[in-house]
Amino acid sequence: MHQTRLLAQTTRLLDDPAGVAALFDDAPRFDAAGVFVGSDWDLAANLQPSLVRGALTGGGSTASLEALSQLRLLTVAMGRSTRDDMTSADARSFLDDVVARNIDLLFPESNEVRRERGGAELDRAQRLFTLIADRLGSSGIIRSLVDECERVLLQRPIVVTRVDAMLETAERALALESADESPDTDEIERVRALIAARRGPTETARRNPDVAEYGTALSAMDDAELATEAREMGERMDATGLVSPPHATLLRFVSSNAPTLVADALALDPVGRVSLAEYAGVVGDLIARAVAPETARCVYGLSRLLNRGVLFSQPVAPGLHRLLVVDIAPTIAEQLRAQAPDSDLDANALLVAATLSVIGQPRGIDQGNNPTCQAARGISLWSQNDAGYLLDLIAHAVRDDEVVMHFEGDALRSGTLAFGLAGELDPELDAVSLVLTPHLDKLYMEMSRRTIGRGEDGHRWVNPEFHGWWVHRDFASAVEPGTGDIRAFDDFVRLFHATYHPVHNGDREVVYAQPCGVVSTDPNGEFVGWHAVSIQRVARDPDGEFRVYFFNPNRDKGQAWGPDMQTSTRGRGELEGESSLPFEQFAMRLYVFHYPAAEMGDPALVPADIVERVRAGVASSWGASRAWI
Repeated sequence: MHQTRLLAQTTRLLDDPAGVAALFDDAPRFDAAGVFVGSDWDLAANLQPSLVRGALTGGGSTASLEALSQLRLLTVAMGRSTRDDMTSADARSFLDDVVARNIDLLFPESNEVRRERGGAELDRAQRLFTLIADRLGSSGIIRSLVDECERVLLQRPIVVTRVDAMLETAERALALESADESPDTDEIERVRALIAARRGPTETARRNPDVAEYGTALSAMDDAELATEAREMGERMDATGLVSPPHATLLRFVSSNAPTLVADALALDPVGRVSLAEYAGVVGDLIARAVAPETARCVYGLSRLLNRGVLFSQPVAPGLHRLLVVDIAPTIAEQLRAQAPDSDLDANALLVAATLSVIGQPRGIDQGNNPTCQAARGISLWSQNDAGYLLDLIAHAVRDDEVVMHFEGDALRSGTLAFGLAGELDPELDAVSLVLTPHLDKLYMEMSRRTIGRGEDGHRWVNPEFHGWWVHRDFASAVEPGTGDIRAFDDFVRLFHATYHPVHNGDREVVYAQPCGVVSTDPNGEFVGWHAVSIQRVARDPDGEFRVYFFNPNRDKGQAWGPDMQTSTRGRGELEGESSLPFEQFAMRLYVFHYPAAEMGDPALVPADIVERVRAGVASSWGASRAWI
């Protein structure tokens, strides 16, 4: 008789961690009180872990019932209550399975679905799973945690806060494992290796967790010991993408006292070693000014910058030096210091540290929890295609707190523009993105506004003006502006194949990464929104299948875009930070792209069966409810 009121109250309590804890306190009484009578949750033995996610995120009374059921099973797993149809071990196994399947809800990452559809239900699910993991100790989900950490780290993100949170949870779980004297397993060894890479991967670093003590230990090493220390530090960073504060201390030490070991400490490849030899003075200055324990993340960026050979581009070295001496506006300086509140480094050094990561990891840039995929894509593309221009943008932004761009002959000043897509910027971004994004967001919006009424998708004109001369001027769109109807789709698919598929375009490669637009869809293939990505290249994967390798500004780039469409980030030939899909699957989500009409194959020669498969893939997903013109 009181179920409806109880479920409404449950929803309110799930909005606060203390409320979830209060629900858990009463959970042993749920069954006797009849909370689940007449529902699918009445018989716990019939519950399926695979259905929990849909119930929790669906909202309404279903989500409340599912949350109460999970808390009820938690009391069984902990021995606070008993059931005839489920043992304590069965309940724990069930909950471990549920949390493992929903690790992204326990450690959420921003993506298009979360931004477009709101996060109330997802936030409640996170609070629920946080309590479950804390009460169970997370020991049963170590495998899931380490798998997820490794999956994300292989994408080499610049911002690794989510990985840090997962490793902290895993570290708490390891403490419980040790208390139980459980034998080491493969996943425990793997997670220990990641924790060590985050804190201090060598034996000396672990014995001397204080960076000052570690520096003293380095001074006491002989040449052979120091060489081993540098090599081990570099190898662990190269293998995991994680950098520890001791690594920064080591790099500063060898740069001053044993410069021949800098290459090993940075895990440089042959290109990187040549870069270091040619620009040893520049690299030494960068290390001395910008590398410190609190900016250790930039060590990986410096490593990749050298391995990419970026310093051989003439504007880069003087552009980086310029950032060391540019007068930074007081508000920007304060913003940079807020990113590293415990650091004694000046704002210029913090800026350069952040810039090393951005230029070294162009596909590690992301938009965070902001609707600013255009800005993130722009920073990534400039880092890849025109690093000198990006450095110029950064310098102007920090000096003037303004960015000036031109659109069709008119100078646009971000300081005079009021509107962008991001009302209030979520600050969990790398420092360069945090400085540039507000300006780029407004500029892109103003350029788009100026194309309204032209009868075609505004990206045709905006992308070349915003991103640079290397964006192809020819343009194709599959969506009617204003109505969202799908138009001339078969011609669109043929043109895309004739432009980008090596079999149909005369075996031409992508020279400059190109901006394009995709349809963001949820795991069911349903429309979420329009999303900016960039085509990096098209190539065969290790199995010989042609794939589109692309940059996705979302922090987690491995997403389900449909029931049988999972974007891959590893194992299919991806470079660091790339996502990939089979060529035809990517075409099923593409809606605008740029192309060079003078250099392409014949669209008429693209086989009809290819076009039909792509059309069917769209018609069964985001195109199901749209008119086809």
